[in-house]
Amino acid sequence: MTIFTLEHDESKDWTPLRITIHDGIAENAFHRAKENISRNGSQPNTVLPLPSRSGREGTKMGEVDVKVGGGLRMDGQETKLALNEGGSLFVHITKSQQGSDTGMFTCHIRGLDIKNIESGLLGLRAIDPYFELSKKFVDPDHGISRWHVVYRSEHILNSINPYWNPFEIDVDRLCNGDCPGKELKIAVWDHENWGEDRWLAEVEVSVAELQKSVTKGGNASRDNALRVEDANEEVMGLLVVLKAGVIA
Repeated sequence: MTIFTLEHDESKDWTPLRITIHDGIAENAFHRAKENISRNGSQPNTVLPLPSRSGREGTKMGEVDVKVGGGLRMDGQETKLALNEGGSLFVHITKSQQGSDTGMFTCHIRGLDIKNIESGLLGLRAIDPYFELSKKFVDPDHGISRWHVVYRSEHILNSINPYWNPFEIDVDRLCNGDCPGKELKIAVWDHENWGEDRWLAEVEVSVAELQKSVTKGGNASRDNALRVEDANEEVMGLLVVLKAGVIA
């Protein structure tokens, strides 16, 4: 998911956007090839631009046009649009909600005792966990609420006690500048190389609760850890908050 802010004049209902989707793998390879040519000169077998995996030239996979004013009037302010090269894109448009909080939210989380749902016959395999941090959006006009992912961690290979990297996120993106009571959710997933990633468990929190949950006993302490639960409210593991705070 990508989130961005733009100016929209409500008197000009047609404010247009064009959203283009690119193949990130092909794009990275494309830029590396260009850098190599710049440093070393053209090579006999170098062809630019690189074809995308779908056979289209370049990295563009499709695009769609949308009008901001129309999006604001949709139920839930979200719609599914067809890309011109096939496939679909969900577009969510909402008015900016600006609070008084500013700065960067900095956080560091690790997992403990995450339930291993991928041990295999011999018990030699483990999950590849990562987490997503989401904020809650509520559309009061239509009574619709949904979660928007604002950060996704890296996945850790074969670990039930993952130690993820610390991260920072602008408080406007995290909580629309109104952080203390903003509803947030941390969901833990198992990364899959083939097929869809598997949801494991989640916990609903706020910035204030994350700050209160910062461990006082080290990164393996379970005393103040957050419990993540599955759909049946079974505890699937713990999240230890090593750091959580807002830097102005």
